[in-house]
Amino acid sequence: MSNSFKIVHQNIRGLYYKTDEFVTSIADTSPHVVCLTEHHLRSEVVQNINLGQYTVGVQFCRQSQKQGGVSIFVSNNIQFHTINLDHFNRAKDLETCALKISLLQKNLIIICIYRSPTGNFKYFVNKLEVILNGLYNATTYVILCGDFNINHLEVCSKEQQLESLLASFNLFSTVTFPTRIGASSSTLIDNIYIDINSHNYMVYPIINGLSDHDAQIIELGNLFNNNPKNHYMFTRRTDSNSILTFIDLLSYENWEEVFLEDNVNIIFNNFLSTYLRNFNASFQVVKRKEYNKPNPWLTTGIRTSCTQSLCNLQKEYRP
Repeated sequence: MSNSFKIVHQNIRGLYYKTDEFVTSIADTSPHVVCLTEHHLRSEVVQNINLGQYTVGVQFCRQSQKQGGVSIFVSNNIQFHTINLDHFNRAKDLETCALKISLLQKNLIIICIYRSPTGNFKYFVNKLEVILNGLYNATTYVILCGDFNINHLEVCSKEQQLESLLASFNLFSTVTFPTRIGASSSTLIDNIYIDINSHNYMVYPIINGLSDHDAQIIELGNLFNNNPKNHYMFTRRTDSNSILTFIDLLSYENWEEVFLEDNVNIIFNNFLSTYLRNFNASFQVVKRKEYNKPNPWLTTGIRTSCTQSLCNLQKEYRP
């Protein structure tokens, strides 16, 4: 895909002794952004890692426990701004980092996530929802990638919860091939989520043998075009059915996380999180083409008359 923006993700299972081989494995595709999960490094080590043309943009490293960790590296010729998500991080339950890149058409927010298979799933989905509520808006593309340790090749409650949550932010999975292949099993536990209605995209694996997880690379088209043919506006679908759905969803909430708390800040945050989750699920974001409608009554004669009148006024009141 020509003129595309490329992002690669891999659960590297320890980066320190694999840097040269990893850079070689992605040299042909030359991604703009590299997202790595389970780098197994301390913060001071990540800062000194040499990935060739890539600069470490942002990272999370475990403090007291071994392994884990996430990081995003960016090509040296791309400017970026880090997004601080440290207060959401909890080893194994949710390990994440994010940054923003400004392109000609739109801003990109890239979020990299690792969730351990033994992590607290409720904490993971609740905090992920809070993160997306804070970052999601109509002027920004969100790209979410990582190792979620949820097998998308099987239907299960965790997979359904995650897909439902992300769909409420117009984020959908793009990886359709197994990302971890063993001797007797294959699973799709790594994924890349985007708004598939806003992008021309292509996803394929990079099999480099550096981990028991294969890398995934996504190519997003048309992000560098300075003169797009179509302009879009984003609105929420609001009608009698969506309002009834919203009321119905709220009626099923037990609000335990609100009423059983004593701290007013936690009460408010829990209430707002529940309210926004139902709001986003009920009132879907809709993308529409924005047309520049001409005014047929504004004829050439009227334009000429207005211009002449303005000139006369300027002459009359000119000192």
